[in-house]
Amino acid sequence: MNKKILNQIVILTLCNILTYSLFFLYRVFISRRIGSVGMGLYTFGITLYYLFYSISSGGILTAISKYIAENCYLTGLKEKVVDVVSKILFFWSIIITILFCALNPLFCDIVFATPHLKHMVYPLIVCIVVVTQSAILKGFFYGIQNPTPPALAEVFENIVRLSVICPIFLTVAKSSTLDTMLFLSFLGILIGELSSLSFLRISYKLKYRNIRFSIKLSEIVQISSNIFKVSVPLATASVLGMIFQSLENMIIPKMFESIGNTKTKAISIYGIINGMSFPAATLPLVIVNSLSIIIVPTISETKINTKTLNSRINTFLLLTIAISLPATCIFLLFPEQICNLLYKNPQAGVYLKHIAPAIAFYYLSVVLSSLLNALDKVNFNFILSTVLTVARLIAYIPAILLFKSEIPYIWISNIFALISCIIMIEKIAKLEFEFVLEKSTIFLIFQLAVVCLLIFAILIHLNITSTQAFIILFLAGYSLCSYFILLYQKRRKKY
Repeated sequence: MNKKILNQIVILTLCNILTYSLFFLYRVFISRRIGSVGMGLYTFGITLYYLFYSISSGGILTAISKYIAENCYLTGLKEKVVDVVSKILFFWSIIITILFCALNPLFCDIVFATPHLKHMVYPLIVCIVVVTQSAILKGFFYGIQNPTPPALAEVFENIVRLSVICPIFLTVAKSSTLDTMLFLSFLGILIGELSSLSFLRISYKLKYRNIRFSIKLSEIVQISSNIFKVSVPLATASVLGMIFQSLENMIIPKMFESIGNTKTKAISIYGIINGMSFPAATLPLVIVNSLSIIIVPTISETKINTKTLNSRINTFLLLTIAISLPATCIFLLFPEQICNLLYKNPQAGVYLKHIAPAIAFYYLSVVLSSLLNALDKVNFNFILSTVLTVARLIAYIPAILLFKSEIPYIWISNIFALISCIIMIEKIAKLEFEFVLEKSTIFLIFQLAVVCLLIFAILIHLNITSTQAFIILFLAGYSLCSYFILLYQKRRKKY
């Protein structure tokens, strides 16, 4: 991997670690103030926000970064892309904001059955316009392979959010209702996004303030068609994902109620799993996200060079595996300690123990999805995401009812993360260039991981929790096997 890409990874990783740490601190702070029930409602509100954000600008960051990277040799194109797309999406985001306002009562009263939530999400409605413009500028900077401004913008966003909202919370905590605290939580999202957009606009203007250009109608049509042919499938997949997430938010708590929990308890369990346990498990994902962000522009600019393309794909996959193995070990060894430290909630640790064995699959799926987008397989990603999401949602219901527990909800998610990885690797292996790491090698690594899943499922079912020594030995063996397999593969390629 060349020095330029390595520098990008380092910059993004350091900034993303700081960003995610600050946001995670904000989320922990919020969760301690509003409790598990409040986190369940917070999850509903954020899901609704992401649904309309996906309609407004889903996939636009990826589309812009990909288009600019592929056409980096054309003088003045990148500035024209920002100008054209910003104007189009500004008016489009205004329409989506109005739609959000109109449909907000329907979602909150009927879909989520939480009527009081509809008065709390207004900051998120305003946020749609702000985040859409931010996505355009981030796509521009990633496309020219200058990740520093968007990375610093996210750091600045979280610093502002913490410095403004946390003191307000501490001031009004004793006299505030849950509704007020939820409103403040969503207001923090808006304040942070406004500060991020301001930072990005200043960074862009400082560099390109004196550039003048004219745009022909033919250029507007060409830029729009090239951007939207990539962003529309991504946005559609994202919208469908949010719709299914909304259905999940509605169905899963009902399933938890049907197995003997009260409505409040069901929302609380759902909030702990999705608002505490899964976010804790994805903490190291901040490093993987650094890889996934730069995959699209770096792969897009080298698609004609098979050797370089292979080298970069292999590096991205190996780095992801290297990150996921230590994360798996840590979360399997200390789930309750981690959740007690972060949330003061031991139940979140119980759920985290069930999530941990599949961490590698969750991480790899992020990188593999970005690779497919960079390799012009956006439509394949869309179809795969839609089919697996529908199948997973259907599988949740009989699993929860059969075992009369919330644990199958987590394990169904784990299994589908594995299935998603297998299918995406299969697709990459069948593309026209030579895939250096053969499909059989990758599948052998996955088979070891599947064995890990099965063993832990049996141990947890038998209530055998003192598995620390086994975990260490297994992961050591898993790492050594993976290393020697890849080493053998590399040597065999030379001959």
